[in-house]
Amino acid sequence: MEKLKHFAAWATSFMFPKKTKKKTPLLYHWTKRYLITLVSGLLIIGVVSVFWIHHNTVQNKLELTKMLSQELADRVINDEGEIMLNQKLPFILEERTKFLNPGLPMRFYIKNSDGEVISPEGKGPSKFDNTEIDIVQSLNLPSEVTVKKIEMDSQRKDYVVISPILYEKKIVGAVYIFQPVDKLIDLKQQDYYLVALLLGSLALLGWLVIYFLSKKLAKPVLRVAEAAEEVIKGNYEVELNDDVQEKELYQLMNSFKGMTTRLEQLETLRTQLLAGVTHELKTPITSVSALVQAVRDDIVKGEKQKEFLQMALKESERLQSMVEDLISFNTFSTGSVKVAMENINVTKLIKEIAYQWEIVHLSHFNHVNLKFITNQDSILTEADPLRTQQILVNLLNNSLHAVKGRTDGEITVSIYQDDNWVSIEVEDNGYGISVEEQPNVFERFYRGKNKKHVERGLGLGLPYSLILAKAQGGNLSLKESSENGTTFLLQLPKR
Repeated sequence: MEKLKHFAAWATSFMFPKKTKKKTPLLYHWTKRYLITLVSGLLIIGVVSVFWIHHNTVQNKLELTKMLSQELADRVINDEGEIMLNQKLPFILEERTKFLNPGLPMRFYIKNSDGEVISPEGKGPSKFDNTEIDIVQSLNLPSEVTVKKIEMDSQRKDYVVISPILYEKKIVGAVYIFQPVDKLIDLKQQDYYLVALLLGSLALLGWLVIYFLSKKLAKPVLRVAEAAEEVIKGNYEVELNDDVQEKELYQLMNSFKGMTTRLEQLETLRTQLLAGVTHELKTPITSVSALVQAVRDDIVKGEKQKEFLQMALKESERLQSMVEDLISFNTFSTGSVKVAMENINVTKLIKEIAYQWEIVHLSHFNHVNLKFITNQDSILTEADPLRTQQILVNLLNNSLHAVKGRTDGEITVSIYQDDNWVSIEVEDNGYGISVEEQPNVFERFYRGKNKKHVERGLGLGLPYSLILAKAQGGNLSLKESSENGTTFLLQLPKR
């Protein structure tokens, strides 16, 4: 049944493979988006421009038609205030039409104060139209020039420009000029071509500008991506030209170069440390194996057997301690540090820890002296006493390793405080840490050259202590180190 399920799953994956979304190059992605945005914006501008041109053209021509209606109104009134029709009026209107709307005849009518509609007869552009006459009769005589939009029928709408005929400030009639709405404006094709050419040129120019700018920006990003692929392959010797003007791109490339340098250092360090850790774990295992075999094969007898077994037991305990350190560090490095914060007197706590450590560790070292310095008997803060003890004991052990070769070894523990921190310094006059090694003292599994010859271990003490310090909201740092000694600084937040 299980085999059948596996076969069905394989067949499904073979017949319907998962589609991986293909990634788009940066240059294509941004230029495409910009072009779409640009074209959309220009289309909107083009549509608005056409409507604006249409509206302005209509308004301008209506204004000219108003002027024409006023001219006609002045021509049809004589000095006695009578409306006199002139046979030349249609031809005057025709001449004006050539200027206003070439090829579009305009109909005009005159209505007197009695409501009678009159218009010149003949072949001119002013032939009678019953629908227009009905509309003229339905409209009142205006007091000023007005424009009305009239629906002539279901398929036709006209603008009607009405100008009053005045005699001695009295309205004696009106001139009515009809113009179809759909034929009032007649933009030439070259006008549309001009708008299209202008917008197309802007779109092309904008696309070229964003293309070359995007290409310039994408080029260094592409170089960084290619360099990252080389780093993935294990090649850390990548070259990047950081001769760029943009601040962000310069920071990106400079940071990437720094990262590759750091990765190369860590890779070298990892190789060295792995060999060191393997050696440190292998040594006690070899010792235990050799000692047990000697007892088993009766190479040693009597009291020597007990002594060899005691030595094997001691080596196994040391091996167990190393394994426990590895397990503890792995647990804490994943963020699983548990701290029990308490309100404590740091001065009293550190003094007790130093005193206990001195009894256990300095009883066999008469040439090493431990000093405790503080100017306050009570410094209160919130911390985990157990974790603080682990950090301090590790620092004291490191200082003891550093002064073992001296006849006047001295370790000093100092406590002081400021507005924000409670500071604990552990200082020794040992062999010190070289300048080249100082940046790596908190690297896991790192052990300095001097320490390798003094004490066996995994190099987890300081990284472990740093994690414990940060778990309490504090910090652990190397304050200074030289051939005259080393000072580590533990800071706990003052609460």
